Amino acid sequence: MLKFLPKISLDSAMYQVVLFMAFVVPLSTAAASIAICLGIIFIICWSLKNKTCPQFDLDILEVLAVYLVCQMLIALMSLEPLISFREVLGELDRFFPLIFAMTFIKRREQLCGVLIASLLAFLINDLAGIYQYFIQGEPRAYGFTNSPTTYGPVVLMQLPILIFIAQSEIMPRLWRGISIFTACFTFIALILSMTRASWLALVAMIIIFVALNKKYRLITAKICAGLAIIFLSATFISPTLQERVSTIIDTKFQSNTERVLMWESAINIFKDYPIHGIGQEMFFKVYNEQYISPYAKERPDKNKDGHSQAHNNFLNVACEGGIIGFASFIGLYTYFFWKFFTQMTREKEFAFSAGLTAFLIISALMIEGLMNTYTNMTAIMREFWLLAGTMIAAENILKKN
Repeated sequence: MLKFLPKISLDSAMYQVVLFMAFVVPLSTAAASIAICLGIIFIICWSLKNKTCPQFDLDILEVLAVYLVCQMLIALMSLEPLISFREVLGELDRFFPLIFAMTFIKRREQLCGVLIASLLAFLINDLAGIYQYFIQGEPRAYGFTNSPTTYGPVVLMQLPILIFIAQSEIMPRLWRGISIFTACFTFIALILSMTRASWLALVAMIIIFVALNKKYRLITAKICAGLAIIFLSATFISPTLQERVSTIIDTKFQSNTERVLMWESAINIFKDYPIHGIGQEMFFKVYNEQYISPYAKERPDKNKDGHSQAHNNFLNVACEGGIIGFASFIGLYTYFFWKFFTQMTREKEFAFSAGLTAFLIISALMIEGLMNTYTNMTAIMREFWLLAGTMIAAENILKKN
């Protein structure tokens, strides 16, 4: 049954999977699922044939294993275990892009290929969002995602990668130029998503970069001034954008007040279920049926299902997972924060190194998570883990050269 496998190199086959994944993850959830399934099948068949496993990073696998065991414990004690276990399986699925990318991108030309595939996907996604806003007349761009709230973080993560490509000496000059060109479209798409949390996360990401790179503060200030001029010009032209900007600090704006009420409800849920929480994907049921504030105006009715998440990553994790879930969540991301930070300190060749790129992406997501919940969004998390795995592989490759 497996006689054909000796003719196929696992590394070669899996690189093709990662290449395909890099192109489709920003564009199609279904196609990304196919890529993940193909990768799993290749690895299982190869392992059975050779009676061994590929050489994965055991430290990272151990961290992921501890996190997933905690998630399974929470699901076991969930108000509806079957729904929660299904979410745990979904989260496991989102880690495969990380494992595939960091394991099977092994050579410089492979890294370039994956970055180029990502670059092309980013450009297509950006143009789709711009087309939706200006040609189709959509009030908010959403590209190939299912909502502007998802689109904002997705395009936000593109920017550090595009800058990394633009200044990376391993990339052909043509693609470095295209990367700068694409970054301009990405910034426009980010504006048109009207996702306020992503705007604020971008500002925070720039501040973090400036704090970590004193040498490049002047050029960063010039670039930021240009971006600010573009943003202010767009705001001046667009009444919709003006209104959206004004709501950021408007304490009476309904979306803002509803968020505060949801945060209060999430804290109350955590107080009542402090150890293991209510279970993954249970916020929708518990909040709308029991804990919704009497002052909340956005309530479930015949035309509206109600809110499915707490609009704060940390509070959502705390109320659904209790102390167990919150500790495992903080532990997982603290590990990767530290991994990317130490990687960044080892890389001295570039102003925008692979470690710094990954560190900025994870920082932006954490900051965005103060106003939105993204850990249960497949499109966001698959892209994050794929980009993180690619940057881990980039360190190993650039270190050899």
